Amino acid sequence: MKKERTKITTIFIYIFGRYRIQVTLLVILGFLGGMLEGVGVSAVIPALSFLFGGGEQLAGGVVSQAIKTFFVFFSIPFSFRYLLGMIAGLFILRAFILGIFTYVRARIGSEFVSEEMSDILSATFKARWPFLLKQKIGFVQNTIVLDVRRSANLLDVFTQVIQSFSGLLVYLIVALSISPRITLLTLGTGGILLFVLRPLVKKTQSVNEQASIIDKQFSQHMTEHIGGIKVVKASGEERRVLEKAKELLSSLQVLYVRNIVVQALGTIFIQPFSIVFIIIIFAFAYKAPGFNLAAFAATLYLIQKIFIYLQSGQSAIHSVSELLPYAANVLHFKDNLTHNIEVEPKEHKRFNFDTSLQFKNIGFAYDQGADIVLKDVSFIIKKGETIGLIGPSGAGKTSVADLFLRLFNPTTGEIILDGVNIQDIDLQEWRSRIGYVSQDIFLVNETIRHNIQFYEDTLSQEDIERATKQAHIYDFISCLPEGFDTIVGDKGVMLSVGQRQRIALARVLARRPDILVLDEATSALDNESELLVQKAINELRGKVTVFIIAHRLSTIMNADRLLVLRGGRIEEEGKPQDLLQNKDSYFYKVNKKHHDPLVG
Repeated sequence: MKKERTKITTIFIYIFGRYRIQVTLLVILGFLGGMLEGVGVSAVIPALSFLFGGGEQLAGGVVSQAIKTFFVFFSIPFSFRYLLGMIAGLFILRAFILGIFTYVRARIGSEFVSEEMSDILSATFKARWPFLLKQKIGFVQNTIVLDVRRSANLLDVFTQVIQSFSGLLVYLIVALSISPRITLLTLGTGGILLFVLRPLVKKTQSVNEQASIIDKQFSQHMTEHIGGIKVVKASGEERRVLEKAKELLSSLQVLYVRNIVVQALGTIFIQPFSIVFIIIIFAFAYKAPGFNLAAFAATLYLIQKIFIYLQSGQSAIHSVSELLPYAANVLHFKDNLTHNIEVEPKEHKRFNFDTSLQFKNIGFAYDQGADIVLKDVSFIIKKGETIGLIGPSGAGKTSVADLFLRLFNPTTGEIILDGVNIQDIDLQEWRSRIGYVSQDIFLVNETIRHNIQFYEDTLSQEDIERATKQAHIYDFISCLPEGFDTIVGDKGVMLSVGQRQRIALARVLARRPDILVLDEATSALDNESELLVQKAINELRGKVTVFIIAHRLSTIMNADRLLVLRGGRIEEEGKPQDLLQNKDSYFYKVNKKHHDPLVG
């Protein structure tokens, strides 16, 4: 129980911590609004006394007497007409306060959603690559978009709690001033009622914890299979994919109905119970000596309002229990992101590439205790060189590319750029100077211009055209009816694979990288597209340092040097033509096996 309270307290501090002043203002406005309403209702009692002929013989206790004192102090005639004016003024002022209350609540809610989504999205993009690799995109998307909004709803529920319990407190004070015995009896009965309904609140939280998990599973399922809908249709598996989605939706439906029923059970019985309670109270109080109809009518109204606020408060408590699992998930995700932010170097040395980049005794494993992927890998790349890296699947070639990009850090050894460990170079500057093109082509459903510019507003049309000419895609773009304003479709579906790859290459070249890393960039291309990419690479010789990881050996035949990676180690190194002369070399054997026409 104590642990659960600590958890709830942590969540509420997370939600409201940055809005202490605004929340305090909401509390003040809530109590002020409730007080004005309570005083307004109390003013009805002397007004009724005038109507029933009681004149200034007031019923209603302390509050009514205070109202009369107020009139006397300001020399206002204590009459029915002025009382009505006072009641109207009180409720108009209350409406004005509620307007301010609503604005502050809306402002807090909108700011929370905007800032929280922005913060989490920023932290997600800044998170370490090993952490991001393990995340499910549907879960992350649901957390950022839906769970944050649901967490913001806690603000609305909190304001409901403020209004309910401030109104309840004010009405209790007013009711106590009129009829202490009946009010205390009402308060005790209401407390018992809330205690009896307490298990339903816990049930609400349990149901929504399950719903939160299944909701994310459904989102992940849809994100994955809509993204791969072409494969789903080509495989004829639409029915099974849909059945899985329906299974998750069915579970959500059951939990949704259960949640609604549990919440309803917590509130629907309060109102009829309050009516029965009032009838019983009236039956006993009607024959009591000194019975005053005006005071009793006001007391009954106050009792009814007390039960309404109890019902509203109970509903708010259910809503809190419903929303807590979503807020807890956001808080948990943010905590994970905080512990997985990419660490910037302390010294922030500048990127200077004048002579060479050296991999020095590099060892690498993806996780502590996991199998070693790279073992004592060492090689040097001179500025302006084109280096090829080949090897069998699983040899660790992509791991080398990831180390280039500093998505991972070496487990042992170091990567040296002109005598400086690259871990000491500013991370953003490093990545801005490294161009990366992979076989997984990423294009957004926008224009060709936007995909090349890719949020880099400083790139001019001249830069874009230069890059497309370097990538040998300019002529194709120029022949399109819309030219650079042609929409490429989702993931570039309106273009061929070769066209998409050359646009991706142009995007990188537009930024004038010092080092270009190509990771299996030609593996899925047709012969014509591959030749165009090879031509682009050859034209970069001496201008840009190029590191090519290739499956197609023809891609690296013109490299200055070739590295052969096997079993996590560099086993061979030399010029491609020299390695082809060595019949014991891996490069020679692979060429012969694939009957590469370039051999012999």
